[in-house]
Amino acid sequence: MAKRAKRQSRRAQPGEKSPIGVYPPFTGTVPPIPDGALRPFLPFLPHPETTAPPPPPRPDLAPPPPGFTRSYHAAPAAYPKELKEATGAASRLPSPFRKSAPSENETKEERSARVTAESVECIRIRTDATQWSLDEAKAAAPPGLWLAAERWRRDKPTGGVTLVCTHANGLHKEHWHPILHDILARPAAATEAFGTLAPLTGGQVTIDEIWLLDDTNHGASVDLNAGRLGAAQSWVDDSRDVLNFVQHVLPRVDDDAGWQLRWGAATGAGRPRTVIGLGHSFGGNGLVQAAHARPDLFSGLFLVDPMTPNHFVNHDDAVRNPLQSYYMVPAAMRRRDIWPSRAEAYKALRDSPFFAPWADSIFDLYMTHGIVPVDYSKPDGAVTLATPAWCEAAVFCEPGGPGIGWAKLKSLSMPVAFAMAGDTSATSGPGKGPGRTHEMVWRAALSRNEIIVDAGHLVVQERPVDTADSLWRFLSTLSAGKWGASEGEIRAAYDAAAPPRPRL
Repeated sequence: MAKRAKRQSRRAQPGEKSPIGVYPPFTGTVPPIPDGALRPFLPFLPHPETTAPPPPPRPDLAPPPPGFTRSYHAAPAAYPKELKEATGAASRLPSPFRKSAPSENETKEERSARVTAESVECIRIRTDATQWSLDEAKAAAPPGLWLAAERWRRDKPTGGVTLVCTHANGLHKEHWHPILHDILARPAAATEAFGTLAPLTGGQVTIDEIWLLDDTNHGASVDLNAGRLGAAQSWVDDSRDVLNFVQHVLPRVDDDAGWQLRWGAATGAGRPRTVIGLGHSFGGNGLVQAAHARPDLFSGLFLVDPMTPNHFVNHDDAVRNPLQSYYMVPAAMRRRDIWPSRAEAYKALRDSPFFAPWADSIFDLYMTHGIVPVDYSKPDGAVTLATPAWCEAAVFCEPGGPGIGWAKLKSLSMPVAFAMAGDTSATSGPGKGPGRTHEMVWRAALSRNEIIVDAGHLVVQERPVDTADSLWRFLSTLSAGKWGASEGEIRAAYDAAAPPRPRL
């Protein structure tokens, strides 16, 4: 999750839609790409595990739209991981950064000191983590990890696209559900052009398949990887998980796929698919890096306030001033992670400043799938976070992830849609202007953008209807063949757009 920032505009009232703004074509100076930012991924090896863990218990969800069938799967994650410390012996609880359990009567001062110590340990482990070679990984033979995956399959395929959805840090795949239900209920005819809102004619949006993925250290994947999680996480590895799924797992999935999905080495085998990535925040970064590695496998990206700004953390600065360099780590580590019951968790969270702006449809999914029993044999007992605070903190402790995503945006060749928050504090930096964000959304050659003006960084959670509108315009524009074949053509369309809309 991202820290909730102060609004920069009046919030839309219930039932209202947020104004849609736009960043005009960027004409400023672009900094050079740092050395090493475009290094290739560590190659993939066959996943070593022969049997996937069983599916974890979760409450039933609303059924997919008529004509679609839902199924759940364990997908092999990328193997090996780039970081030696990415696998270990950790589970959801307790935190691997905790030296000792807090006392029952822990004071506010003692808790603050404990959170600080755990945050420093989290940063130390990531700062000192080993990026090993393929030969070193082979010799160590670490265990393989899994991704919890959910599939919506059209019962009678129409030749439509396959959507692959990734989520924000600290959250989980189910938050895409209200948006997906919304767009699948719409008539297939194209509507307005993404970014310019120009009228569209021709084209039909057809979706045959949707995949929703939990990152290895998030949501239901934490259950699948219990006792195997490491204390360090690299955004490059998260991107490799996405690419591994699209390149080595998805082509081998047929209509009757069972719980355990299989890995295959040959990249040209299996059913051909037209893949479009949908990613929010940290998940958007994963899609960008995966598409950079294999642009031929992705026909478009829809990025919701993606964490791909030009931001790198200097190693020496992190050693000298760890908490200043990674200020979001203690924010995550402070998160409460145990409640005596689900009802008590709801009471504590719903009206808190962080969750209050969330749409009811999303918050309800958070309560059913983002909060899980501490002990599954006691479903009415104490509950905890499905994505533990220590995993969220480990993601925030990332030196190069955002900047590497920014560097790789430049060479993407497919249509890239940016659906941005009006509050730019996540992508430009707290207290900064929108300049860094403005440059980012025009960085890819075939990029277009929209701004959901009344949204903070958690656009999916706060404005699902507006996000669905934006996604529908993106899919409509692609299906109508009106995206634009060059940077110049797209910029000209933005310059000619009328009537004028808010520009940040």
